[in-house]
Amino acid sequence: MDSVEYVLRPKSLHSTRPPAPNPEYRLLGFDLIVERRGKALGGNNIQAVVGAPSEERYGLDEDVALWLRSGWWVSLRNEFAAVPDVAIGVLRAVADELEAITSRATESEGSEAYAVTQELFETELRATAPDHWR
Repeated sequence: MDSVEYVLRPKSLHSTRPPAPNPEYRLLGFDLIVERRGKALGGNNIQAVVGAPSEERYGLDEDVALWLRSGWWVSLRNEFAAVPDVAIGVLRAVADELEAITSRATESEGSEAYAVTQELFETELRATAPDHWR
């Protein structure tokens, strides 16, 4: 099977309060959309949900496709959930970047957490993996 580049981008976030340099602000999770060959996979559907260790998972641990070393978890949605082997390969290819930002998010609050959130939403994660969706 040929390989293709996937681009993962944050679409929405989960936090203690609306994003702002408020002392009580913390990033608790975010959703990822995925682009392949210049088109969003499944339109604008969320393909993965990334959550902090403290955040509830839909089906608990059996819903987790990938655990990051930071303690954060990743679960699959939509097209990614339909083909978990390919999806997990894509996510593993960007795991180091996800671990770096989620580690920082775990350790930050207030204006520092807000800065991490801003950086996250300016980030594009790029992975090369099998071209399953044609």
